[in-house]
Amino acid sequence: MKNVFLGLLLLPPVSAFAGNYNIECTAQVYESFSDGSSRQNKVPMTVEVENAAHIVLSADLEERAFILNGPKEGPFHVSIVEAPNYTKGSVSTADFSKEGRLQLSTVNGPLIYKLECFKK
Repeated sequence: MKNVFLGLLLLPPVSAFAGNYNIECTAQVYESFSDGSSRQNKVPMTVEVENAAHIVLSADLEERAFILNGPKEGPFHVSIVEAPNYTKGSVSTADFSKEGRLQLSTVNGPLIYKLECFKK
Protein backbone atom coordinates (compact mmCIF):
# COMPACT_ATOMS: atom_id res chain seq x y z
CA MET A 1 0.00 0.00 0.00
CA LYS A 2 2.85 2.36 0.84
CA ASN A 3 4.31 1.83 -2.66
CA VAL A 4 0.96 2.64 -4.29
CA PHE A 5 0.67 5.85 -2.29
CA LEU A 6 4.23 6.88 -3.17
CA GLY A 7 3.53 6.07 -6.82
CA LEU A 8 0.46 8.34 -6.77
CA LEU A 9 2.56 11.17 -5.39
CA LEU A 10 4.87 10.88 -8.39
CA LEU A 11 2.05 11.26 -10.91
CA PRO A 12 1.87 14.71 -12.51
CA PRO A 13 -1.16 16.80 -11.61
CA VAL A 14 -4.22 16.49 -13.83
CA SER A 15 -3.60 19.99 -15.21
CA ALA A 16 -0.38 18.70 -16.77
CA PHE A 17 -2.51 16.64 -19.15
CA ALA A 18 -4.86 19.50 -20.02
CA GLY A 19 -2.62 20.75 -22.84
CA ASN A 20 -2.80 17.43 -24.69
CA TYR A 21 -4.24 18.88 -27.90
CA ASN A 22 -3.04 20.39 -31.15
CA ILE A 23 -3.37 24.05 -32.04
CA GLU A 24 -3.86 24.72 -35.74
CA CYS A 25 -3.90 28.29 -37.05
CA THR A 26 -4.31 30.02 -40.40
CA ALA A 27 -3.44 33.50 -41.64
CA GLN A 28 -6.11 34.90 -43.96
CA VAL A 29 -6.73 37.96 -46.12
CA TYR A 30 -10.08 38.92 -47.62
CA GLU A 31 -10.57 41.79 -50.04
CA SER A 32 -13.86 43.19 -51.37
CA PHE A 33 -14.06 45.09 -54.65
CA SER A 34 -16.56 47.77 -55.71
CA ASP A 35 -18.01 45.46 -58.39
CA GLY A 36 -19.12 43.03 -55.67
CA SER A 37 -16.38 40.49 -56.29
CA SER A 38 -13.87 39.44 -53.67
CA ARG A 39 -10.69 37.48 -53.20
CA GLN A 40 -9.29 35.37 -50.38
CA ASN A 41 -5.76 34.23 -49.57
CA LYS A 42 -5.15 31.73 -46.77
CA VAL A 43 -2.00 29.97 -45.49
CA PRO A 44 -1.41 27.64 -42.54
CA MET A 45 0.67 29.04 -39.71
CA THR A 46 3.91 27.19 -38.92
CA VAL A 47 4.88 25.96 -35.46
CA GLU A 48 8.11 27.82 -34.65
CA VAL A 49 8.46 26.70 -31.01
CA GLU A 50 6.64 23.97 -29.13
CA ASN A 51 7.46 22.29 -25.86
CA ALA A 52 5.45 20.95 -22.94
CA ALA A 53 4.56 24.43 -21.70
CA HIS A 54 4.85 26.95 -24.57
CA ILE A 55 3.91 27.34 -28.24
CA VAL A 56 4.64 29.88 -30.99
CA LEU A 57 3.03 29.78 -34.44
CA SER A 58 3.64 32.30 -37.23
CA ALA A 59 3.03 33.08 -40.88
CA ASP A 60 3.82 35.89 -43.30
CA LEU A 61 1.08 36.80 -45.74
CA GLU A 62 0.80 39.87 -47.97
CA GLU A 63 3.30 41.98 -46.02
CA ARG A 64 1.81 41.08 -42.63
CA ALA A 65 3.19 38.92 -39.83
CA PHE A 66 0.63 36.74 -38.03
CA ILE A 67 1.79 35.40 -34.63
CA LEU A 68 0.30 33.35 -31.78
CA ASN A 69 2.61 33.10 -28.75
CA GLY A 70 2.05 31.88 -25.22
CA PRO A 71 1.76 29.14 -22.64
CA LYS A 72 -0.12 26.11 -23.96
CA GLU A 73 -2.79 26.62 -21.31
CA GLY A 74 -3.30 30.23 -22.49
CA PRO A 75 -3.92 33.05 -22.56
CA PHE A 76 -2.07 33.81 -25.79
CA HIS A 77 -0.57 36.95 -27.28
CA VAL A 78 -1.86 37.23 -30.84
CA SER A 79 -0.79 39.80 -33.39
CA ILE A 80 -1.18 40.89 -36.98
CA VAL A 81 1.45 43.52 -37.81
CA GLU A 82 2.76 45.17 -40.97
CA ALA A 83 6.21 44.36 -42.33
CA PRO A 84 8.95 45.45 -42.60
CA ASN A 85 9.01 47.59 -39.43
CA TYR A 86 6.36 45.66 -37.45
CA THR A 87 5.26 48.87 -35.73
CA LYS A 88 1.67 49.08 -37.03
CA GLY A 89 -1.06 46.50 -36.52
CA SER A 90 -3.18 44.70 -33.95
CA VAL A 91 -1.93 43.03 -30.79
CA SER A 92 -4.16 41.39 -28.20
CA THR A 93 -4.36 38.78 -25.48
CA ALA A 94 -6.87 36.03 -26.19
CA ASP A 95 -7.90 32.52 -25.22
CA PHE A 96 -9.87 29.77 -26.90
CA SER A 97 -13.65 29.78 -26.65
CA LYS A 98 -15.42 26.77 -25.18
CA GLU A 99 -15.88 25.62 -28.80
CA GLY A 100 -12.08 25.62 -29.24
CA ARG A 101 -11.76 28.69 -31.49
CA LEU A 102 -9.61 31.83 -31.21
CA GLN A 103 -9.64 34.75 -33.67
CA LEU A 104 -8.07 38.17 -34.18
CA SER A 105 -9.07 40.37 -37.13
CA THR A 106 -7.96 43.77 -38.34
CA VAL A 107 -9.64 45.86 -41.03
CA ASN A 108 -7.95 48.29 -43.43
CA GLY A 109 -10.50 49.65 -45.91
CA PRO A 110 -11.61 46.79 -48.18
CA LEU A 111 -8.99 44.44 -46.65
CA ILE A 112 -9.65 42.14 -43.70
CA TYR A 113 -6.70 40.32 -42.13
CA LYS A 114 -7.65 37.41 -39.89
CA LEU A 115 -5.69 35.07 -37.62
CA GLU A 116 -7.87 32.06 -36.77
CA CYS A 117 -6.95 29.09 -34.59
CA PHE A 118 -8.63 25.88 -33.48
CA LYS A 119 -7.80 23.48 -30.65
CA LYS A 120 -8.05 19.89 -31.88
